[in-house]
This record gives sequence, C-alpha cells and structure tokens, in this order.
Amino acid sequence: MKLTQFEQSGFIIESDNGYKLAIDIGSYTPVDKLNGISPDAMLISHIHGDHFSVEQIKKLVPKKLYINRECIEVLGEESLSSEIIEIKIGDLIDIGGIKVQIFDVDHGPNTKVRPKENFGFLVEVDGQKIYFAGDMFYPSGIEVGDLEVDFALIPVGGFYTFGPEAAVAFVKKFKKVGQVIPMHYEKVFETKTEFIKLAEMSGLGL
Repeated sequence: MKLTQFEQSGFIIESDNGYKLAIDIGSYTPVDKLNGISPDAMLISHIHGDHFSVEQIKKLVPKKLYINRECIEVLGEESLSSEIIEIKIGDLIDIGGIKVQIFDVDHGPNTKVRPKENFGFLVEVDGQKIYFAGDMFYPSGIEVGDLEVDFALIPVGGFYTFGPEAAVAFVKKFKKVGQVIPMHYEKVFETKTEFIKLAEMSGLGL
C-alpha cells in the first residue's frame, strides 16, 4: 500500500494491485499538481471546498465518486463523467477491494456553513488500517479506545478542527497507532510544527 499526501486533507491510497482511491483532494491543491493522476475512485468527507471541489474532481476524473446527499445536491446539473455513488453514516463499503467504514464527525461550532453530514473514514487495504479523522473538532465517531491502526490522519489546524494539543490528546486514546500524519494545517502552518513537537514529546510515531 502507498499513501500520498496532498494539501489540506487530501490523500491518495494506492493498493498493492494498483487501485487508486483519492480522498478529499479539494481547492487547496492546484489543478496543475494533479496532471497525470487518474484515481479509480474518489471519496469525499463533506461539502466544504477544501475537501469537495468540482474543479479538482474534473481534473482527476475518477471513475467513481463517493459523496453524500448534500454534495450531490450541490452538484445539481453539473456534468461529470464519474459514476456518482451516495454514501451515508454507518455505511461499510468496498471500493475496488479497499474497505471503508463511514462514521459521523463533529466539526465543532466555528464553521460558517455547517455541513449536514461530515464524515470520517476507517480504511482497510492490504492488511493495513488507516484512520481518517476528517474535519474533527470534538472527539467523535467510532470508539477508538480498542482500535489499532497503522496510520492515523489527524487535523491539527485549530479553530475549525483539533488544534495541536487536542490532536495529541485524541491520538493517545487509540489502543495503538503506527504512524500519525498531521493534516488540515495549510492556513496556519505553525500548528503542524507545534503538533510535531508535542507528538514527539508524547512518544507518538510520526
């Protein structure tokens, strides 16, 4: 399995058999950076533009686009070549052999446009588990106390999501985490530096 990080909360997971799943590659990633990237599928956590951007979707041209009802309504008559598949909280889906559990995430009180649905994802691929927290402000979603994951993708930007201290405290709740990857820090890059310092002091793997 290969995991590639993009701006804000964007990732591409590539399984050993070459299947590519894009997650939340939104408006913070320049479209020119996406040249030659052709994911088989794309998964989007919620409606905000830094996660859900029609321009980036059109550039990537995923064969399948997994989005919630609110995103589908925003698309309206927008012409996309992707097959659109609606997802919702509690779904357990198989995307090209990659298993994804969808759970509810609390975005907190500071969003100007509060999403009707805001997802996190627990991904299983090639015998590895990836926890994608999405835009989490308050600890929420599935219980992590008994959860062992190889990668935890955790927002650290503050205001709209966990800040560095809250992110470290949340990661400590897991039974076991192999590697922590901070995300959602583009507007305040210093929060990534602060998170890394706190994580290293706490003995978390980065």
